[in-house]
Amino acid sequence: MATVRHAHSSSLYSEGVNSLADQVERATEADDPNATVLTFTEVGSPERSAALKNADPDHWAAWIPDQSDVAIMWRKANYSPVWKKPIKLTDKEWTDGKGRKHQTWCASALLKHTEGHKLFVSVCHLPSNVQNGSKFNDNKQSAAWKDAVNNGWHKHWNDVKKKDKPALGILTGDWNIDFHSGHWRGYVQDIFDSMHLGWKGHMPPDGKGTHGHRLIDASWSSKKANKCVLLKDDGSSDHRPFGEAIPL
Repeated sequence: MATVRHAHSSSLYSEGVNSLADQVERATEADDPNATVLTFTEVGSPERSAALKNADPDHWAAWIPDQSDVAIMWRKANYSPVWKKPIKLTDKEWTDGKGRKHQTWCASALLKHTEGHKLFVSVCHLPSNVQNGSKFNDNKQSAAWKDAVNNGWHKHWNDVKKKDKPALGILTGDWNIDFHSGHWRGYVQDIFDSMHLGWKGHMPPDGKGTHGHRLIDASWSSKKANKCVLLKDDGSSDHRPFGEAIPL
């Protein structure tokens, strides 16, 4: 049985290019699981994009669309792209404390394995400052988050599922809601009712997460993961990476 091995790292702009390069090295060398597909957030500049593209070009391909701050990498020995494209998930925008406007895009790719199966991967950095306990904050970030997930990402996945019929679909990234909470697990499950949270059955203990104690980085996949773990942490980001293994 084939197994897809994916690792995700939500990086940190303020830590600079070298820290992102460190994250790539850590992810590509990880053996728990030994990843064949990598996803990242907070890439979003020519210098940071170059860190991914130059990390190991003989063995890894990297794609970073200009419209977003996210990226997908795949092992060339395992996968080749059928298509890859950025998708705008909502027209709702929000402005940060520095007056910068933000849009919400995902980066999506359909990858074909050397054994023939097709893998769909979509990564997004969803708006922050949206969670208030078990409720949404009343702000533009929350409005953008809800429209992006409930409508844009949901429709995008359903369109791909019907048209391309991948053996496995993965929606991943920084969700900015705490999946330690049953409320938020249930909220997203209601939207993607046929998908599975990678952390289900593999939940870290309370107090252990991907952003401090909060479990905000996660994947929802069309098949159940048989492993999902926090990967080695270091100072390259305020997020902790995770890895997962999903049998086809």
